[in-house]
Amino acid sequence: MKAWTSQVFGHERGIFPIIDPFKIRSLYVHIPFCADRCSYCDFFSVPLIKDPTFSTIEYEISYVQATLMNIRNWSKLFGAGPFSTIYLGGGTPSVIDRRALKILIDDLEQFVDTDCEWTIEANPDSLDKALLDMLAGTGVNRISLGIQTLSEEEWPILRRVGSIDEAVQAIELLCEYPFELSVDLLMGIPNKTNKGRQGHSSIMNSLEYLIGRVSHLSIYDLTLEKGTLIESQVSSGKLIMPDSDELAEERDKVDLYLEGQGFHRYEVSNYAKPGHECRHNAVYWNMEPYLGVGSGGVSTIQYPMCEESQELGTIIRITETRDISAYIEAPMEIPKDIEIIDKKTALFEFLMMGFRTSRGIDLKRIKSLFGIDVEECIPSALKRWNSEIVRNGDFVALRPDNFDILNRFLVECLEELDL
Repeated sequence: MKAWTSQVFGHERGIFPIIDPFKIRSLYVHIPFCADRCSYCDFFSVPLIKDPTFSTIEYEISYVQATLMNIRNWSKLFGAGPFSTIYLGGGTPSVIDRRALKILIDDLEQFVDTDCEWTIEANPDSLDKALLDMLAGTGVNRISLGIQTLSEEEWPILRRVGSIDEAVQAIELLCEYPFELSVDLLMGIPNKTNKGRQGHSSIMNSLEYLIGRVSHLSIYDLTLEKGTLIESQVSSGKLIMPDSDELAEERDKVDLYLEGQGFHRYEVSNYAKPGHECRHNAVYWNMEPYLGVGSGGVSTIQYPMCEESQELGTIIRITETRDISAYIEAPMEIPKDIEIIDKKTALFEFLMMGFRTSRGIDLKRIKSLFGIDVEECIPSALKRWNSEIVRNGDFVALRPDNFDILNRFLVECLEELDL
C-alpha cells in the first residue's frame, strides 16, 4: 500500500491512506435525542425530559448545522456520494423541533442520488399529520416506526413513551401516506410472573393487526444489556425472562404466520414482502462502506490494496464523539476513536454479517476483496453444518428456518480461520 498521509486538512496525525477509498454510497445520520429512555435501551441517546437544554430550538439547530458540516467534510475527504441510501436514526429523529429537522432534510437533498431509499426513524408519540405533511414534501420515502409491542401488559415494562392508542393512531395515520412503512417489535419481553405468560399471544396479536398495514417488520429478541433498567429488574427477580424453548417456539410461530402472509425472513430479525427489503441495512450486512455522522455516528471506510487493485487493503472505522456539545463546537475535527481493522477480523466480519441474511455470503466478492477462497478457509464448519447450508450460484447461506444455529456456526468459523 502507498504511504499514508501525514496531513489531512491540517491534521498532524497520519490517519488515512492517500489513495481513494472504495465508493461510499450510503449515509447514516445520528440524532441522539429522544423523549425518554426505555427500560431496555443502551443506545447512545439523550432523554430530553432529563435535560431541557437539549430541547431548545437553538440547540437542536446548532446540532443539525454541525452535522451538515460533518457530512460535507467527510463527503469531500472520502469522495462519498451521491447517496443511494440515507438513514436518519437515533435516538428519535422525529422528536426534535420540526424546523431543525426540516433544515437537516432540505440540506441533505443535495447529496441524494436518483431512486434513493431515505428512511427516518420515528416513535408514535412524536408523529402527527403536520410532521408527515412536511416529510411528504421531501425526499424521505420510508418510515421506521418504533412500536415494540401492542400489549397493555408489556408496554409499561418497556417504559415506552406515549400509549398503545397513540401507536395505533400513528399507524393508521401513516397508512394515509405513500411512505414505505416498517415497524419494530420485540420478542422475549420479561414478565412479572412466570405463570400465564402472554408472550405468544402478544406478539401474534401485534402481527395480526399490522399485517395489511406494513411492508416490512423488524422483530428482535430482547437482549438484557448491562446497565439498563430492565436488566436490573430481571437480575433482582422483579421480572422473569422466558426460557429458550419458549422463545424458539414463539419465533417458529412468527415465521410460519408471516410466511403465510407473504413476508419472507431475509435476515435474522427482518421480514419483508418481496421488493420491500431495507436497502440501507443491507449495506451493513453486505459489509459495504458507509458514512456515519452526528454525535456517536460510526463510519466504515474501505480502501483497496493499491490504485491498480480491487483487493481490500485496509478498513478504517471512525466513531464520532458522544460529547454532543463538543461535537457542535468542532464538527470537522477528526475523531480520536479510529480503529484499523486487520484482514482476519475484516474477513470474519464479512462472514458474520453475511450469514445473518438469507442470501448469505458472496463467494465471488470475498474472493476479489481478500484474494482467498472462503470454502478453503472454513471447510470443517461448512462440512459439519452442510445439511443447514444452501448454495445458490456464488452465494452460500444458512437456511432461514435454522438461523438459531448462527452463533454456534460462527464460533466454529472463527476458530477455523487462519490467514
